[in-house]
Amino acid sequence: MKEVTEPEIIKNYTIIGQGLAGSILAYFLLKEGQNVQIFDNSEIPSSSKVAAGIYNPVTGKRLVKTWLADEIFPFLEDFYPQLEKELNAKFFFSMPLFHPFPDVATQKFFRSDHIPDDFFDFCSLEFENNHRIEIVNSDLGGITMKHAGWVDLKVMLSAFRTFFLERNVLIETTSIPENTNVITIFCEGYHGKFNPHFRYLPFNPVKGEIVDIEIQNLDLQEIINQGVFVIPLGDNTFRLGATYKWDVLDFIPTNEGADILTEKYYKLMKPQMRVLSQQAGVRPATKDRRPFLGMHPEIENLGIFNGFGSKGVSLAPFFGNQFADFLIHKKELHPEVNINRFASLYLRR
Repeated sequence: MKEVTEPEIIKNYTIIGQGLAGSILAYFLLKEGQNVQIFDNSEIPSSSKVAAGIYNPVTGKRLVKTWLADEIFPFLEDFYPQLEKELNAKFFFSMPLFHPFPDVATQKFFRSDHIPDDFFDFCSLEFENNHRIEIVNSDLGGITMKHAGWVDLKVMLSAFRTFFLERNVLIETTSIPENTNVITIFCEGYHGKFNPHFRYLPFNPVKGEIVDIEIQNLDLQEIINQGVFVIPLGDNTFRLGATYKWDVLDFIPTNEGADILTEKYYKLMKPQMRVLSQQAGVRPATKDRRPFLGMHPEIENLGIFNGFGSKGVSLAPFFGNQFADFLIHKKELHPEVNINRFASLYLRR
């Protein structure tokens, strides 16, 4: 993590939104000695406060190492513990994540010689269910992720809010300022889809629901994930999620969502559980599953830092640092996140 430096040029930045993306970008800009004001309306629902906050280096149905894992995961494992110290809050929980093999074909694939050696930098394999026989509905074994865990985003964002208020950085308002003398970066999450300046970008938001559950007498020290995830929160409480729905985009929990999660839970897990509470949010996902970073094609003082989807916890620190370097030191952005990749869409709008 960067120390406070004396910048060559101090610029004025306005960050719109104090969710995960806005908080982390503002933090990196402040660490570089820049002038920052955050405008946030706490009455607008925020997906960051609902998200489960899992980070996991191996994802997808094919269980492959996630994009840029070799760079992103060492960065986040350094970033969050240091951030905890600075914000004086506990929100980073490193723990193994166990993914049972869903079927014999998947198990057979991982028994083969097709697995690259660097895969084992992040994972270990087992082909029997010896250690979780009373917990998991699978006899096939699975993959244990070594560099995984979760971030309690509600606690982290609350600590960030205190941090920003103490420095007179955060302004709680329902209006967005218009000032051509500052650089304005929109970090609006799902609501960025309706921003008139960046409406051309191919957002693909998706609603997700999670429930907190009670499981008596289960001492679980890892995340279980297959179809749904089960995160141990302590005191017999766990977080279960998540659903995916693209046609109804709101923040309203549904009976359908709870039923889906309950059904998937009992396919994965053996212990009886009881639902305690339920929440819903809308992930700011994108069509190509890559974030949106960069400046507007024509309005030079407008930018965007958005589109992290369900991987914000792992991606936002790495790219927040990169975007700050881009804004202050003119360093290049990774081409797969730079919104210049959609220049043709802007021209055709």
